[in-house]
Amino acid sequence: MVLWVGRIISGLVIAFMLLDGGMKLVPMDVVILTSEQMGIPESLARPLGVIGLVCTLLYAIPRTSVLGAIS
Repeated sequence: MVLWVGRIISGLVIAFMLLDGGMKLVPMDVVILTSEQMGIPESLARPLGVIGLVCTLLYAIPRTSVLGAIS
């Protein structure tokens, strides 16, 4: 039972992080405005999206999940 709860929570985290990284790759107004409000330059949105997606993929693959969790 506990194993399945952990898998479900991990799946939700992975889905959220994939959505977040994907939104940063596409130049959306919401991402640009929010980044500017947080003091992050618009030019850093795509690199942050790529880094987020790479870390999420590392976390999703069982053999590399420790690397993804550390990043």
